[in-house]
Amino acid sequence: MLRGGNDRTSPRHPAVTVAPAACAAQAPARGPGRGPAARIHSDVDPPLGSEQTSQPSNRSSRVHAAPRSPDPLPPMGLTWGIKRSFVDYIKELPDGTVAVSAGATMSEAGRFSFPAAGSDYDVLTGTGVLRFRGDVRLAGHHGMLLVRLLDPWVEFSGGRGILSISTGAGQDRAELGFLQASAPRALAGFLVWEQAEVLNSPDGAELFDGQYAAGQPMDVLSIRVPA
Repeated sequence: MLRGGNDRTSPRHPAVTVAPAACAAQAPARGPGRGPAARIHSDVDPPLGSEQTSQPSNRSSRVHAAPRSPDPLPPMGLTWGIKRSFVDYIKELPDGTVAVSAGATMSEAGRFSFPAAGSDYDVLTGTGVLRFRGDVRLAGHHGMLLVRLLDPWVEFSGGRGILSISTGAGQDRAELGFLQASAPRALAGFLVWEQAEVLNSPDGAELFDGQYAAGQPMDVLSIRVPA
């Protein structure tokens, strides 16, 4: 657990509640007679758009300089699909809902984006915290299943990243996963981490009620922030 960003103590209030056996590792296939797909609600702040630019940093250590990528850059902020099988399972529930608010958005492909909310990342040392904002809630089973991802952060140190979320109780945070991330690339005035692997943490395993064990790969994650 993270407390106040660095103090790893258990939060007084859990970030999420998941009913036992409420979610399966694989989403059931839609068949005749199944309930309607999950409702998706959005209370979206204007996303950080391409008009937000920043001059490239002159510091080059731990940053791979590269020409403009021929492929589209990932969306601004942090973009993550969580675990596709879990999101698909929620959508298949008769009363399943996926709600995004406070700046978070959801793409047609089912990936969630959180806009940047501050950073003290140092490109010279490859350490620091990238902060993002937004609220994603996945619910079903008449309120017995609720997973909430609130204001994610990524803290880089020692060649890896720790993905955490706010518990909603003051400064308390919960570790959600570990990033196997290399140094970012400098592209078009941005620092970019693309397709970073995320391994589930012990707290993440508890969050999903053991359906995804600690160390199990989750969906890949991308980050784009001003350099």
